[in-house]
Amino acid sequence: MKLNTWKKALLIGVAGLLLVPLAAACGGDDDEGGSTITPGATATKDDDNGDNGDNGGEAREITVDMTDNVFTPKDIKVPVNTLIKFEADNKGTAIHNMRILSKATEGKDYASDLLVNPGESSSFEVKFTKKGVVDFQCDYHVPEMVGKIVVE
Repeated sequence: MKLNTWKKALLIGVAGLLLVPLAAACGGDDDEGGSTITPGATATKDDDNGDNGDNGGEAREITVDMTDNVFTPKDIKVPVNTLIKFEADNKGTAIHNMRILSKATEGKDYASDLLVNPGESSSFEVKFTKKGVVDFQCDYHVPEMVGKIVVE
């Protein structure tokens, strides 16, 4: 039996929904696609005064495009102790989400809506309190759809 591409995507999405609680933190080591972005380039408030990164409660915005099956950018740099508003924008044809695997460093993971349909977006806020590298992923397309956040 031959399945159309959209039927395959639907089946993968349904299977992904069943596997979300079991999803493990995975990271990719490839250097394909994506670019590095820092929140200063997309900030809602310019905060280059040399302080500790606290921007007075106003979130800096970073838009992450989700396509099939890539995050753009897939490498992100953010300052420690800065409120970041992530906008996970699904520009692909399949369902996606964005989960930041920060439980080990921040005590919890951060995530977009569980299901972001094609043409839709989901926003969420994060404030990293520890420097280091944090992985993020699409729970439906691991291990291909992954990225890294460097907290400086």
